[in-house]
Amino acid sequence: MKVLGKDIGTTLDAMYVDIERRVIEEADSELRVVALSDGALSSVDWTPGLVTISVHSALQRGALPHVLGIALQHVRQHLDRYPNVVEGPTDVDGGDLIRVTLHELIMAPEAEAHLAPLNLNTTWETEQRHAALKELLKNPPADWNEAGAPGNAFAALQYARFAIEHPPTMWTSLRASFAERIPVAAERGAAVVARVHEHGWADADRCIGSFMAVREELHLEDCVRFTAPHTGELV
Repeated sequence: MKVLGKDIGTTLDAMYVDIERRVIEEADSELRVVALSDGALSSVDWTPGLVTISVHSALQRGALPHVLGIALQHVRQHLDRYPNVVEGPTDVDGGDLIRVTLHELIMAPEAEAHLAPLNLNTTWETEQRHAALKELLKNPPADWNEAGAPGNAFAALQYARFAIEHPPTMWTSLRASFAERIPVAAERGAAVVARVHEHGWADADRCIGSFMAVREELHLEDCVRFTAPHTGELV
């Protein structure tokens, strides 16, 4: 198949066809892939009659299958009524970043589990994320190391996501930088990792268990709510 005019081979063909069929049958919508010029590597937007996967136009061709695959799995998660992270009763400065990072902490590994049999190339993405966090940790904002500050919650979530997903050989140096420069965030991030491992992400119920445990650990009750699996009710 072609994505943004680039031939990415046939690895994702069956997955794309199946998810497109489900979007049509279950959501009465069209599935479309478009170019994204800035921001995240990919995003998924649901509007009446249309599900749009936006993929960053600067991606190397070798990175496209995995980026598109993750986006397709996020569509599948929505169709399967997995929990989502939404704004709480009140918000904080940086709340959007906290919610996005919390969502990816649980839902990205769940997506990766479904992609694992395809053995897609993630080298470029991993290197980009590593370099970006390494640069941030050279001079992190002061509030990243202030317990209770929104920035500290964000940093702890970043720690946890990299601890869970990053290749161990690459994570070692980043973990040392966290411990040296923002030890409070590192300590809280390690606690988040432990809470996630209590529940995991093997199914929708385990995902909501992880979400709620992390919210409790980081005291995010004011700015974070979740849609409950199966029902969509806010919890």
